[in-house]
Amino acid sequence: MTSSHYHSPQIPPKRVRILLVCDTIEGRGGWYTYTRNLRDALAKKGHDVAVCGRKGSLGPYDVLREPLTYMSNPVTAWSSAIKLKRVIHEVRPDVIHITVEPYAMLIPFLRKDIAKKTVLTIHGSYGIRPLERWAQRVLAYHYYKKIGHFITVSRYTKEVVSKALRKRYGALGDAFEHNSTVIKNGIALPKEWNADTKNVAIKNILLVGGVKPRKGVLEALEACAIFKKQNGIPFVFTLVGTADESDPYVQDVRKKIRELHLENDVRIAGPVSQAELESLYGNADLYLMPALTIPNTFEGFGLVYIEANAYGVPCIGPNDSGAREAIAEAESGYRIDPANPIQIAERMTWILKEGRIQRSKCRQWAQEHSIERTVNTIESLYSVLQSAS
Repeated sequence: MTSSHYHSPQIPPKRVRILLVCDTIEGRGGWYTYTRNLRDALAKKGHDVAVCGRKGSLGPYDVLREPLTYMSNPVTAWSSAIKLKRVIHEVRPDVIHITVEPYAMLIPFLRKDIAKKTVLTIHGSYGIRPLERWAQRVLAYHYYKKIGHFITVSRYTKEVVSKALRKRYGALGDAFEHNSTVIKNGIALPKEWNADTKNVAIKNILLVGGVKPRKGVLEALEACAIFKKQNGIPFVFTLVGTADESDPYVQDVRKKIRELHLENDVRIAGPVSQAELESLYGNADLYLMPALTIPNTFEGFGLVYIEANAYGVPCIGPNDSGAREAIAEAESGYRIDPANPIQIAERMTWILKEGRIQRSKCRQWAQEHSIERTVNTIESLYSVLQSAS
């Protein structure tokens, strides 16, 4: 197998029995959206799809622990591997696809033939975090050595993981480079979206992902204050997702809002329903998330930028990490330096005041990242993996 993109075969792929190993498909984060979209798209194409997830997820094969348990206590992987082995024996899958990275820690305790028909999707930071501590690192070495094939959601993610493995284990990094394929995330496109540039008095700016340092919330606030001072255009900046008021970072954000006199311009919405989220996307004029990259934390791809584009919403995001691959410069939005609020404010002006980004171009970019296209490529990978097993 090569490290280039797989292309859909000319004839329809045969029906495949697939076991997805994940946390839950009912959540709202990247892991959950990826797995849910993958399951639905594969089933729609006629494949047999079973899901093995975390206890309490209401599925017949939900026998695993919460995924980060294996990071904090790797010893638990052994007992969970026994349970997973029973599920594999019952389902008898042609392909096992682990869509939540920490569950790969079960692989060292499974037979080689099982590992060889396993695919692991690496979304970002959890591709390298297990290499930081001794107990986790031992298991990571073995699963990186045993697993049949890897998917990375961006070229950046592939490069970071390859470099980390090469630094620690030399040839294993080269093997990963050869044995991994970049398949960018895909989304289920909403049927309804607004193709026309909105002419509203108050601009709606959105950030989805929680009030967290790596989302660049403080950096976004600095840019909003500059934009407000330079243009005088009224706006509401809505922050969606976890916002624990006992979290020092959330407190810092509240303080920054007061310091910048943005009390009437910023709304911390917290978690919202799916219907509310769709409404926020549908009414947004700009998606602003200057995500930060730090040594062991980065945006693997940035699916939220594509989700916003699907509604015709232009985006502003970082010029580094995998997120840059989710933004088509000057087409679907702009890539910026998260530490440069003046630059961010300028791009906000280009979008909100000058209308330089066409909503139709945003939608076109999102269509290039539809879940159907992603699954076509994954199907081809499954076929090659089966042939090699």
